[in-house]
This record gives sequence, structure tokens and C-alpha cells, in this order.
Amino acid sequence: MGLFEELSERKSTGEILCFDDLTSEELRQLYIDEEKTDRIIAELFEVKQSKITSKRRKYGITIRNSIIDDFLLVKSPKAKEMNALAKSQILDMKNINMIAKAITHFAFRNGPIEDMHAHPNNQLSDSDMKTLNKFMVNRIAYIFTLIIEERWIEFDLLIRNTDWMYGHGWDEAEPDDGGTRKLIEMLMKSNTKRI
Repeated sequence: MGLFEELSERKSTGEILCFDDLTSEELRQLYIDEEKTDRIIAELFEVKQSKITSKRRKYGITIRNSIIDDFLLVKSPKAKEMNALAKSQILDMKNINMIAKAITHFAFRNGPIEDMHAHPNNQLSDSDMKTLNKFMVNRIAYIFTLIIEERWIEFDLLIRNTDWMYGHGWDEAEPDDGGTRKLIEMLMKSNTKRI
């Protein structure tokens, strides 16, 4: 039994369904997973359709976002196929230079270090930046070489020993996409306008 049927059954036994208690996850399930329209959900909760639409938009529950999630979170068979293809194309030794430089920019250069370099006091000289960038690119190239060549024993030793010796006392990692999701949304929006 889906959520819609469950809620409908509860309503039929006399329970008053409170729209304000509807969570974003439940609304996502009703609208995306169970494909119920705003009108049908509004009738269930006895509210105006505009309230449903407004709440969906507030939480980013749209068909477009669902499609993006499907592919980025690799939920459908087609997304799994595309993900495997992307992996085989990018994880290739011929791409080591591109991968190392792109990740250095993403994770290091385009962050606080750039502010230190560009600061009026010039805390880091151009020579310092060149040394730091080269160091990062080379280390990341090594890490991705281990990944591409599937040298998991060496990778495991590197990660566990480095964490044990240096990083285990740091704050917990918080994944940060650096605006990648927004970029994908913009690309999708511009591509759908062309169609």
C-alpha cells in the first residue's frame, strides 16, 4: 500500500489529515513516487491546490529536480548504465592530468587559498602558489592512479595510515559540491529551452 492509499484509508475512518504535518519526504513520495497531482493531494488534505504547489516549490519538489536526482543519485537502470559509461570514460590513465588539475582547482585553488594569494598583503607569492599547485596536482594524480589501476591495497594503506598519523583529530568531513548541482540544473534548464 502506498502513502496515498494509507492516508486515504485513514481519512475514510474519520481522521482529519493536517496539511501542516505533511513532511517534505511525504510530499515528495506522493508527487514524485506515487505520481499524484497537486489537485489530488489538495483534495486529500482539503486545502487549495496552490498550497500544495507552494509547499512543493519551497522544498524543491519538481519533476526536473526528480530527473536530476535520478541521474545524480543513480537510481534508475538508465542512470546506472550512464553512470557506468561515465566511469569507464573518465577513469582512464590518459585523463590523469585533467583529473588532477581539475580536482586541485575544485578542492584547493578555488577556495580560501586563492583569497590568501589575492589578498593585498600578498600572503602567498606567485612562486608559493606555483609550488603549492604543483604539489597538489602531483599528489592527486598519484591518488587517482591508484584508483584507476585498482591498487586498493596501496590506496587503503595510504588512506588509513595518513588518517591515523595526521587527520583523525580534524573536524568531520562535510561533502560540499561547490555549486555543481546548481550548474547541472542551469544546464538542464538551458537545454530544455532549446528543445
